[in-house]
Amino acid sequence: MLTPKDVLYLEDLLDQTLVLNKRITNDITMLSTEEVVTCFEDVNKNLKEHYQTLLQILEKEVKNS
Repeated sequence: MLTPKDVLYLEDLLDQTLVLNKRITNDITMLSTEEVVTCFEDVNKNLKEHYQTLLQILEKEVKNS
């Protein structure tokens, strides 16, 4: 069971993850090295997966409260 404070921390983390995801998406367009682009794409993919996982945790918590 998450406390209200835990939920606030997770919400903040979700917000930060979304901002970082948008920044990476924007910055990829300015990169010229394919290796760096691939690295950014991989990081962005992982961020999206973590975002979804955190969102699922929060949704589950809301259903259980």
